[in-house]
Amino acid sequence: MTIDLIDLRESNEFLNILFEKIPSLVLLADSEMRVQEINDTYQALFGKSREEALGQRCGNALGCAFAVAERKLCGETSHCEVCVIRQTALKTLSENKSADRIKLAHSFVIDDVTFERHFEFSTRHILFQGQQMVLIILYDVTDLENQQAELRRKQQRIEQDLQAAGTIQQCLLPTQLAASERVAFAWKFLPCDAVGGDILNVSLLDADHFGMYMLDVAGHGPPSAMISVLVYQLMNPHTGILLDTTVTPPRIREPKAVLDILEREFPLHRFGRHFTIIYMVLDLTTGRLDYSNAAQCPPLVLRQDGAIERLDPTGTIIGIDAFPLEQGSVRLNPGDKVVLYSDGLIEMSNARDEFFGEERLEDLLRAKRDAAPEALAQELFDAALRFGEGQSPADDLSILAFEYKGEA
Repeated sequence: MTIDLIDLRESNEFLNILFEKIPSLVLLADSEMRVQEINDTYQALFGKSREEALGQRCGNALGCAFAVAERKLCGETSHCEVCVIRQTALKTLSENKSADRIKLAHSFVIDDVTFERHFEFSTRHILFQGQQMVLIILYDVTDLENQQAELRRKQQRIEQDLQAAGTIQQCLLPTQLAASERVAFAWKFLPCDAVGGDILNVSLLDADHFGMYMLDVAGHGPPSAMISVLVYQLMNPHTGILLDTTVTPPRIREPKAVLDILEREFPLHRFGRHFTIIYMVLDLTTGRLDYSNAAQCPPLVLRQDGAIERLDPTGTIIGIDAFPLEQGSVRLNPGDKVVLYSDGLIEMSNARDEFFGEERLEDLLRAKRDAAPEALAQELFDAALRFGEGQSPADDLSILAFEYKGEA
């Protein structure tokens, strides 16, 4: 049997099925906005029978809160001049101009209780038996809007929590670096998210030694930040692992020994995150700088004559325990500077997808070799942001610079 679609579209039975079974509220109104026909969805939404709506003006039939409160007919209340559904329907009638998926948020009174309902509605002009009418189709999206509003509230709470966590993390960064006549420090830090995975610090280990580190946890957000906080606690010079307190007086642990402890404490299978870190110990009396670098960006030693030395990694990332960590050493002369940085600096990109890169970093260091650590760190920071041309960093940006001045 072949179905004639034209006959089907003209079938009253077919049209009645569409009219009654459609989940949207469908009503037909005349030029005075009186309801001429309405489907059974009206009773499900507004708790009244079809017969109660027929002949009433649209706002009165739907229980418009303004019409109920002011005891006026639809079209005569204080709100009617700005009522979206009324003005749209009248425009459709006068201009024969359809409207689609217009949003409507309005208060309706149902059984003496006021409800806030959300609809999306469409209008169509209809000429029936010589009379101008407007067909209004309202789809109730109240549940969807409420769910979206709840999601927005939850997202706002998450963002507030992240901001609070970011503030706490900022408090872990050094506010005032330990002072000494034989060394000067400076640092800059910019997380790419509210909470970052980078952290850095400088600690006075005893009268003649400073310890300093820079850490970069894989990923961003709270999981990475939690690991950085745990490492920060372990790297505390008084209660952490930087000093061996089993002997008297406490002995300064070598950088390799410190990273070996971190390797044992942070296995990948336990935390699901790995990290890179460099830890250095500077002897203020001799200028000897011992370091162990677990896949962190290689620090650069800037000599007074402009020569640059890279302190390459001495091991792989913390967490996988694949290869043994080693230790390196370099001798600093008075006036030499050392710059530690995260990959967020050299991987800063511009609109042309170019990276700031190591070559640009070294050229800038040579040009600014006479600058004090504070000015040097600020210049590197500003240069990276200028290079990014206003783009947000894709990774945390950390810089730690210091100058060895030698004996006072």
